[in-house]
Amino acid sequence: MTANDHDVPALLMQGPVPAGEIAASPFDAALWQAIRTQEAIQKMTGGDIRLKALKAFVALNIAAILGDDDHLTSGEIADICKADAALMARFLYAMHAYGVVTTDEDGRYGLTPLGQALQPGSAMWAALGVITSPLWQQAGDSLADTIRAGHPAILGGAATPYPLVTREPDLGPMFDVFMSGRTAGPAAALAARDYSDVRTVADLGGGDGTLLATILTAHPHLNGILVERADVAARADLRLTEQGLAGRVQVITRDIFDDVCPSADRIIVSSVLHNRDDSTNVTLLRAIRYALEHARPRAQLWCVEMLLPEAGIHTSGTDLDLRMMAMFPGGQERTLRQYQALLASAGLNLIEGGLLPGNHTLMIAAPDGA
Repeated sequence: MTANDHDVPALLMQGPVPAGEIAASPFDAALWQAIRTQEAIQKMTGGDIRLKALKAFVALNIAAILGDDDHLTSGEIADICKADAALMARFLYAMHAYGVVTTDEDGRYGLTPLGQALQPGSAMWAALGVITSPLWQQAGDSLADTIRAGHPAILGGAATPYPLVTREPDLGPMFDVFMSGRTAGPAAALAARDYSDVRTVADLGGGDGTLLATILTAHPHLNGILVERADVAARADLRLTEQGLAGRVQVITRDIFDDVCPSADRIIVSSVLHNRDDSTNVTLLRAIRYALEHARPRAQLWCVEMLLPEAGIHTSGTDLDLRMMAMFPGGQERTLRQYQALLASAGLNLIEGGLLPGNHTLMIAAPDGA
């Protein structure tokens, strides 16, 4: 038996090998580097099957079957799902490793907090539905073509993906639920701020109204304005009415990138600027600056976005930047310095910033000289 033929598995089972031992090993450092490189790539490519496994977990309705506190064996779950018992046992073994389910001493499965978050109708359930939808998957699959062409290949020259979203009847409402969940943390943090000198808050591109509703509920003296395109504005109007806020909110149906912006003491753009190129954003920001200049003193823009990290560091912002590349012409995540330059191009000064839940950042800006 030689080391070259038989010792690799044994050495790998021992875990990472210190650099000093690599030099003394019968394998040279280049081979060890190759092994570790392969492991790193395998870890990255494993993300695809983990996503598909979560999709299968939802499709099999396992979160609903287990509920809040039920514990069932894999066989019982298979029976309810009308699935193969042996494959279900293997599947749940993997989902346990992923942290989606837990097991008790009798081998019965229950939901972890992660599994609970995948209950039907939840924000993460909707997020999974959006991300695994044909539109989102095709956009990712065509990323190489997008890079070659310089614009999202899936759009065929269209300005935004929203017309494609509306073609799939369930995708638009599911996207609202996804974005509502994504907005909940930042919305709560913004609602906790001081509004004593504020009378009106405008949310441009405010989706289904989650953010604005959270702020208005916390501050009964405020009135709100929500601007959205027609299909989303209708759903926002219904949601705000259901929450008893209809009398305090004006819902305006309009493209927010038209060069008109309603006047308000606080104008919010949340997860909006990353959808567009710099030139289009400057047009919007100039309209906002004009509206702020004609509002009450100390009117401000509150911009909420996910920032790109420093070079060489991976965060969710890195992944989101590639998704924007695949779906939005000119859409991109930006660094804080890039946002500061974008605001300055529109005559706005960045005067304050802070971290928000969900890896978001609040950037507060005011017109030059304010």
